Amino acid sequence: MATFNINYQQIYEEEVPSHLIQSLGKSDRFYELSAQDRQLVEELVDIGYRRALEDALDPEMLKETALLSAEMGTQLYNFANMLNAHLGDQDADIPVDEG
Repeated sequence: MATFNINYQQIYEEEVPSHLIQSLGKSDRFYELSAQDRQLVEELVDIGYRRALEDALDPEMLKETALLSAEMGTQLYNFANMLNAHLGDQDADIPVDEG
């Protein structure tokens, strides 16, 4: 991906499980891979990155997230009101020392 700075070496060397690399008979070091293997890793990372962005920015998903956020906000508001009412009731039950 030309517009994003992705560290393919770091992803390959730190994120890909070593047992998978060993079972495929590949080098543990990104730059010791063949040019074709590096190209495959880069292409797979780019595809995953694009798919993640598309999923995260999917209008339907954003709409559902907005609705859920609004519902959560309403629930938190109601919960805060309930707690304040409860605290107000407790304050009324506490005897005031006027002496």
